[in-house]
Amino acid sequence: MEHILINPLTRISGFLQIEATINNGVIEDARNSGFLFRGFEKILLNRSPFDSVYFTQRICGICSAAHSMASSLALEDALSIIPSEQGKILRDIVHGCEFLQNHIRHFYQYTVPDYVRLPEKFPLFDTVGNDFRLSPEQTEAISNHYFDSLKVGMQTHEMLAVLGGKAPHNHGIFIGGVTVRPTTDDVIHMKSLLSVIRDFVDNKMVSDMGVIANAYQDYFHLGGGCGNLLSYGCFQGYDSLGTLYLQPCIMTDGVKQPFDARNITESIDYAWYSGKDSYEPFETVSEPDMQKQKAYSWIKAPRYLGKPFEVGPLARQILCGCYENHVSAMDRIVARVYETHKIIEILTVLLDQVVPGVETQNRYELPLRAKGMGLIDTTRGALGHWMKINEGKIAFYQIITPSVWNFSTRDGQTQGPSELSLIGTPIHDTYNPVEIGRILRSFDPCVSCATHVLCPGNETKVYQVVS
Repeated sequence: MEHILINPLTRISGFLQIEATINNGVIEDARNSGFLFRGFEKILLNRSPFDSVYFTQRICGICSAAHSMASSLALEDALSIIPSEQGKILRDIVHGCEFLQNHIRHFYQYTVPDYVRLPEKFPLFDTVGNDFRLSPEQTEAISNHYFDSLKVGMQTHEMLAVLGGKAPHNHGIFIGGVTVRPTTDDVIHMKSLLSVIRDFVDNKMVSDMGVIANAYQDYFHLGGGCGNLLSYGCFQGYDSLGTLYLQPCIMTDGVKQPFDARNITESIDYAWYSGKDSYEPFETVSEPDMQKQKAYSWIKAPRYLGKPFEVGPLARQILCGCYENHVSAMDRIVARVYETHKIIEILTVLLDQVVPGVETQNRYELPLRAKGMGLIDTTRGALGHWMKINEGKIAFYQIITPSVWNFSTRDGQTQGPSELSLIGTPIHDTYNPVEIGRILRSFDPCVSCATHVLCPGNETKVYQVVS
């Protein structure tokens, strides 16, 4: 029996500590433990409900547009506002730009160094382990594209800022659509940027993914997770366009089913909170309690019909019928790249529908009492905001992020998707356990959290990881 501790796992958004118990060369148990309590739900109390659009974006500097989308949807639900077709199209363009930024960055800056030995003259790219299988020519090409992707990523933010004002933490998305009236020049500018991004994705990113997937085919059999898939839907519900990507749905035991938000619960059995062990999102916001026995994380355990569900690009690609493989670490990487191309196609359609000069804003009156729910699929998966208004102020706010779904703690019945994805993984070198990082990064985690695979009472190996 051996023990591994990696702290921190780098090349993710946030902090992850990993402890692993290895029995006969295979991971035997897994836990995720998040050590940072953010408390955004507490920060929002007694503020104007309109503030939620801007405050919740500060949860993350990478997927901030996603939170502005979810909070705007929750407000629209609470205020009984139906946005215009142009309003929906314009804010979905902003959201789509964030998809492109995230997926390009994740593939090149976070994933590529796991499989490609980058130039040694750059100390930032020091690597651990020796499992690099590409030819010198392939390595050189992908390394060059790594640096090219930095400029392309900047162009995705430039495109987002045309309607959002700035990136991250845009000022564009709001109730009803966006806060700007796009000009013809704005549309032409965005189309020009999208053309450059498309060229890079189609001619470099897709082929680079194929090279890596072909060389590391064993990772199509590692990191499987729970097998249940969920999406709140995205780029859908247009009056004139219908569904461009995916409507809300789930898949369990290989069977696709309609989604019903009433089936969402959250458990705190093993999280540092006190209160009701399992509840619906509108019921309660648990109080922090670091003295709680058996708890090991700030990450809660969302469930749908009592089961853990994986969310994100792979879930969406399978649910919409665009991807016919199965669930694994490499499948997540492949699906994310394919989704990048899909989002470019969607943005091309949406940009063609923009009416220059259209106004999507109005004067909004806050009710004394109301509640609203905003569910949207974002870069990393299903994001939900639940809000209650009392006396015109925020009286209750609940947020369940995609990485809480994927990196959830266990409940009384089972573990979360990423914990399950580690169990059963063979570790070929316990002093260089590259398999752990590759599997966990495939989820694109955006959490200040940790993953533990633990058996007390034995020697623990500690690695300082710099990537």
